[in-house]
Parts: sequence; C-alpha cells; structure tokens
Amino acid sequence: MKFQKKYIFVITLCILSIFICSQLWSFIKFPINRYDIIGEYSLNNYSPLNDVIKYLIFIFIPLAVFLISKKIIFKIPFSNILTGLKIKDVSYNSEKKIYFLLFFLIIYLATEFLSLTFSTHPIDIYHEGQRLSSAFKSLLDDSLWSGSYVTIGIIYETIGTKFIWQMFNNESIGLMRFLDIVYILITKILLVVFFFEVTRNIKFNLNYRLIFFLVTSLVGLSLINYNLYSTDNIHFREIPILLSLIVIIRSLNKSSLISNLILGLLSVLVFLWSIDRGIVFCLFLIFFFLFLILNKRFKDILYIVFSVILFWSIFYFTNNEFNYFIKNTYLVLKELNYVHGIIHPTPFSDEENSWRATKNILTIIFCLIFSMNFMFNKTNEGNYNKFSFILLFLSIICFLSYIYSLGRSDGPHLKQSYGFPAIFLIIVITYYSLFFLSKLNLKLFENFKSFYLMPFIFIIFLIGTKSNFKNIITYNDRFLNYVKFEDSKFLNNGDQLFIKQASKILKNEKCIQLFSNDSALLYLLKKPSCSKYYFFWSVGSEKNQKNLVSELNSSNFIITGGTTDNWSLPLSIKYPLLNKFLEDKFKDKIIIEKRAIFYNK
Repeated sequence: MKFQKKYIFVITLCILSIFICSQLWSFIKFPINRYDIIGEYSLNNYSPLNDVIKYLIFIFIPLAVFLISKKIIFKIPFSNILTGLKIKDVSYNSEKKIYFLLFFLIIYLATEFLSLTFSTHPIDIYHEGQRLSSAFKSLLDDSLWSGSYVTIGIIYETIGTKFIWQMFNNESIGLMRFLDIVYILITKILLVVFFFEVTRNIKFNLNYRLIFFLVTSLVGLSLINYNLYSTDNIHFREIPILLSLIVIIRSLNKSSLISNLILGLLSVLVFLWSIDRGIVFCLFLIFFFLFLILNKRFKDILYIVFSVILFWSIFYFTNNEFNYFIKNTYLVLKELNYVHGIIHPTPFSDEENSWRATKNILTIIFCLIFSMNFMFNKTNEGNYNKFSFILLFLSIICFLSYIYSLGRSDGPHLKQSYGFPAIFLIIVITYYSLFFLSKLNLKLFENFKSFYLMPFIFIIFLIGTKSNFKNIITYNDRFLNYVKFEDSKFLNNGDQLFIKQASKILKNEKCIQLFSNDSALLYLLKKPSCSKYYFFWSVGSEKNQKNLVSELNSSNFIITGGTTDNWSLPLSIKYPLLNKFLEDKFKDKIIIEKRAIFYNK
C-alpha cells in the first residue's frame, strides 16, 4: 500500500507539471526574425522557433519531474539507472510457428493488395500534381534539383514516378497511383515485420506470443489503408523510419556489419526520400550512438560512421547534382516553415485542432514515461531487457516524429504524427492484456496443445472473407487497363474543359509558368515549368521571387486562378513581387472555367 501511495504521489507531480506547462505555453512568444516570407507566422509576428521550444518544455518538464521524483521517492541509486541502459545478452527461442505466422500474414497482405479495385477519383490537383509535374519535367530534361525546387524529397517527389513511367514506357496518373499503393503495401509489410521483431523479444509462452503477434499486426495495419484520398495515422513516407527501427532492434545485443551498412545507406536515402524524415532519422541515430557508447560498442559506432561517410561519398562522386541537392535542402530547412507554417494550437484550449494536438502530446509524454519506468523497473531486469529497449527506441521515435506537426499544425499533419504513439499503445495494451491473462492460469491458453493453430485459422478466415478472388484472377488485365487510362478519366468536368481549351492556346509554347497552386496543370498540359518553381506554393522568400522573375523573361503565358489558391493567403498578398511582375508585363488574359491565362502581346 505504501508502494502504491508513492506512485500516486509521483503521478500527481507529473500531472501538476503538465498543468504548469500548459499555463507557460502562452507566455513563450519570440518575435519573428524575417519578414520577407509572408505567411501566418509573419502576419502574427510569430517565430517558428516558438512551437519547438514550447513542445520541448511540455515534454521534458513532466519527464524530468517523473525521473527525479521517482529517484528520490523510491531511492533508486544512479548506478541502477546506468545498469538499466545496458543491454543484457538475453536471447529467446524464436519458434518456427512465429515465422509461419509471419508468412501467413504476408500472404494475407498479398491477397488484400491483389484484391484492390483501382481508384479513379478526381485528381488531387495540388498534392498529386506536385509529383506529376516534377516527374514530367525530369523526364523531359533529366534534371533533378537543378530543374525543380524540391520541398519534400527527390525520390518521393520526382524519381519514384519518373522511374515507374520509364519502366512501363507510359506517363499516366494511373501509374503514379499504382506506385502509391505499392508504397502502402511495403509500409504494411514493414509494420508486420516490426511487430514480428517485437514478438521475438517478449517472454511469453508460444500461444501468448502468437496471439500478441496477430493482434498487434492486425490492429497496427488499421493505421494505414489503400484509400489514397484519406489521411492515415501512418503514411508511407515512414518507410525509412520503420526500416531503421527494425534494423536497430535486430542489432540491439549483437554487432552486425550488414545492419551498420544499412544504417549508413539509409542516412543518404532517407534525405532523398523525405527531408523531414531525414531529420528524424539523424536525431534517432544520435540516440542509438548514445546507447552504443553506454554499452561500450565503439566498433559499431566506427563502422556506422564509416558506412555513412562511404555512402555519402558515393552520392557525391556519382551525382553531378549534389551541390543543387545541398542548396535545395538548406533552403527548405531555412524557409519552408515560414512559407506554410501554422501556429500550433494551445493545449487544453478551444482553438482549432487543440484537442487533437493535446492528445498527441499527452500520449508522447506517456510513451516516454512508461518506457523509462519499464526500463528502470528491477522486476523487468534480464527477462524483459531487450523488450524495454524496443519500447524506449519506439518512444523516442514518437517524440521525434512530432516535428511533422510543429511546422504545420493542421488536422492531417497532427493525425499523421500520432502514428508511432498509436503503435506504442497497441504494443503496451496488448502486452499487458496478455500478461494479466497469463496470471489467471487459463488452461485454454496454457495447456491446449493445438491452441497455436487458432491464429493461423483466423488469418485463413480473413484471407477467405476479405479477398476478392475475381479481382485476383483478373489483376493483370485490370492493371494494364488502369495504367493506360487517359488523364481525362481522373478529371472533373471543369478541369477537362480547361485542359482541352488551354492545350489549343498553348500548343506552340515550350514552357508555361503557374501563378497558381494547381501544380498538376503542368503535367496535364504536357508542358514543363518555365522556372524551377513548378510548385508555386513553396516559392516563399523575396529572393526566390526575384529568382523566379529572372527566369521568366522568355515566358509568354502565365496561368492564374487555381482551385486550391484559397488554401492560404491570396497569392497576390503572399507573393507581392510576382504579383507586380504579372500586372506590369502581362496585360491581357483569357478566362476559361474560373482560371485565367495571362499573356504578353
């Protein structure tokens, strides 16, 4: 009872610290340090650094209160904390039946993938257009960063779509969407493999481990689906982060040259895939280095550093656009938050998206506190040592991945940043549910020799009920038809009419420039951008506006009036220099379906 009172006291202190942090939130307000980028931050004289500082304070104060109060109240020696951070060479039997269940789950994912009905919903002219138009320009002139200002990552934004177009010798919206569902399939497989690695490192009997693997996998798979028009908790942009988690889990208690090489390769690929995921990966790798230092695995650090240098050197010497990549990445990190930033809502307030943001941050605090408590709990020592490190590293990813929401705190980004905390909760809830069941000594679970067949029977049942065998049989024909659909199949009537009429007007032009966020228009009109700023949303600073103007001396046509231009400030306010250039040089216009084509006589 005295032990419980101590814990209640520690929890009370943590809750009090969270309340104090929520009160401090509104008092932290540093002024913005640049006004050449007009957006929500500049209009409110609000520095993007504010949200980072507020988030760090909101996370670290409750975490510090928990660790300090627990150390003092429970009189935990500092040596115990250091011991808790060292891996024990404990290995568990990985029964073949767990591998068989992994195989069955992948079969289930394969049948689900082959059963899909290909979507022909109208194109997302903003997001999908970002990738279509960049890939189309690269296909024409073989440029990467030199030809396009890349704001997410060159693989995600350009190379992926371009590669699949080249593979099938066909440029179509269908092929780009097919690539997306392939990405989703890879994400689902990595999720299952991740839960498989967790299952291998928990100390349950076979029956409980099979149940744990099945439940965590199926619930975890619900965090992402094949509906390309929805926002998932786990986006396929998390592929390199999931892969790095799996690699690190497999190398926790033993050195692996292959794992070290993969981490070095990922240090390059993740930045090419998605810049924000690259930042998360680098910070996560630093935490892994600290773990290696505490466990005196200095050779692994040396091998990883060597691997990182090796693959970055290969990238530098084999790509003539390396300097463009560095410059592009630097500008994105320096400017993009100012361009599209949305001020983070105050926790526990009535501001828009406050509830979702509060839920995210509180869950991240829980993940960090729980993983720390689990690690330093002496009753878990040895038997659960590796599992505790899995929880710790996963909680660190939960903490780091919230940066996706600190730059743009709208509903979709807040939802995506909840993916890893949701995975953490799935693991913990499933683990403790089975742990308490094991204490009940249920003979059905413990002694029924054939009980291990139940997860397999359930997966076979899912395959039978959720698979569309007609779609599976006709998959190849359906795929070939889908990727050959005309662009008009994916357009609404208004866009179809605009493209039809604008194509006639612009047929002799080598390039066109958008003064619109409807980035897909370039691809749909089969014209490259006259400047590298094909994705008009991200132009941003006065310097970029001047660069764009300097690239438009030979441009004859500019398209304005996009359907997505009202997603933020009016473009005439957001980009005053470009607006003046448009007004001064382009006096005449043609109106088609609420869009305007300005031209210079």
